[in-house]
Amino acid sequence: MEEGKFELWAQVRTGTPQMKVDSEGLLRPSTWPEGGSLVYLGDVTQAILSSLGPHPPPEFIESPGFDEQRWTISVQSNELKILIRSESYWGFGLFARCYLNRIEIIGARNDAARIAFDIIASLGRDPWVTTFPFAFRRKTELSINEHQVNWTNLIDAGKFELAENIELIADRYRKLIGKVDKIGKEHLSGVDENITMAKQALHDRNAPAVSRALSRAERFLILANPKTRSDLDEQMIESDDEEIPFVDLTESE
Repeated sequence: MEEGKFELWAQVRTGTPQMKVDSEGLLRPSTWPEGGSLVYLGDVTQAILSSLGPHPPPEFIESPGFDEQRWTISVQSNELKILIRSESYWGFGLFARCYLNRIEIIGARNDAARIAFDIIASLGRDPWVTTFPFAFRRKTELSINEHQVNWTNLIDAGKFELAENIELIADRYRKLIGKVDKIGKEHLSGVDENITMAKQALHDRNAPAVSRALSRAERFLILANPKTRSDLDEQMIESDDEEIPFVDLTESE
């Protein structure tokens, strides 16, 4: 699997959400009970963190000072590490649109591609389209076209991987048609429905929805096949018999 560093630059459009930096230099919600200094995260970084899924609180390598939108953070999710630098590139940072994010993704290319794909979907816009093109080019030392190529190369790789995953499930579905019992036919309908949902989610650039639809389709495939159905039923029975620990999420840390 190809691994490396992938550098992307993005135009910030809004400074929100407003959050806090705690005493240990970790990013916290604005309602953090132990206080902390103010930081403006921005729409791009918010999209990145949302795309990562569950992860420990990001750590500030450079904390914000007088300028609450100038900072550097590091965040880790499984084997993927991301460094994000927020700074102004025009007009002394008077407005949120005067800022950019330098994004360095360290890890497998497939993972980096998935993150780039999710960022675009979450933002709902092209991050290489800038408010002040000349200043953006001068700051990044890359043309707008070069930025677009860097983004789209990763996005296309992420889209191709998801499309391959959909086709693998679809191929298994086609091979089972005409080879299942009455119960299996009902479950095959669930497979077909979720393959359609996965394709639509891919069209909408919604990678998490693609993954959820494929996960459901995979389960329906197992249930449709009489040879694997009993194994899944046994696993479900064993799971029901296991004691589930109680976790109280109502208490603050």
